Amino acid sequence: MRSSSLLWRILGLTMLVCLIVMLSGFAWAIKDTWFPQSSLALPEVGEPEKATGGEWSAKPELYVTALGDSLTKGTGDSTGEGYVNRAIEALSDKLDKPVYLVNNMAINGLKADQLAKNLEEKGYVNAVGKADIVVLTIGGNDLFQEAQGGGSLAEGGDLSPEALKQRLPEVTPRLKEVFGKIRQANPTARIVYVGLYNAFYDVAEMRAIASEVVAEWNDYAFRLALADGNATVVPTYDLFEFNLTDYLSSDHFHPNALGYERISGRVVESLQ
Repeated sequence: MRSSSLLWRILGLTMLVCLIVMLSGFAWAIKDTWFPQSSLALPEVGEPEKATGGEWSAKPELYVTALGDSLTKGTGDSTGEGYVNRAIEALSDKLDKPVYLVNNMAINGLKADQLAKNLEEKGYVNAVGKADIVVLTIGGNDLFQEAQGGGSLAEGGDLSPEALKQRLPEVTPRLKEVFGKIRQANPTARIVYVGLYNAFYDVAEMRAIASEVVAEWNDYAFRLALADGNATVVPTYDLFEFNLTDYLSSDHFHPNALGYERISGRVVESLQ
């Protein structure tokens, strides 16, 4: 009888000890959830990853987002590389660190007002927000589609110097809006705007007017970049003016592989 009573006491004590151990373990497990230390605080969710800004030398890797029209898409390049992929590869070699493309979001035929609207969409905001570098081409369709009576630049058509000149005051504010939307999405990224060139330099009636309009557009882009403080305009006009046959594709507007290679070289120079 006495042995039976002792056994029950031992079992009861054992169960009590097990209960205390279990409750202690449970309390320890939920401690960091209820009372998190600063080093264990849960990260915010739902926000896009942002570029950190600062000196690139302190970063182990860089991210590039590409925006704009068919030139950034690489139309006309038989290799499919365009200037974006070439510039990323060359920049990685120059800086001796990985340089990754977040996304090339360029669209054939895109105009500046359309790009500004796209930059309000979540996908664009996230892609721009993650980038250390944002490269873009835009404006050619805004200017030359009207001068060609609509359609894509590669389709040709009747060129109107008068329409091109009249178009300029209407479309230049769109570029300012694009710069502003990029800055809203990412205050620290380097903006690299690839300037326009006159693909119609060998067309007598378009040579003077088109060159003048392109020069005014590029000058406006330069002033926007200067006001921004962390943006640059990559000149391309001189590359193509006397080398249209060598650097343009068969559509007589978009660069060929060699033309894109020259543009990429300029882009990399602007980032060193």
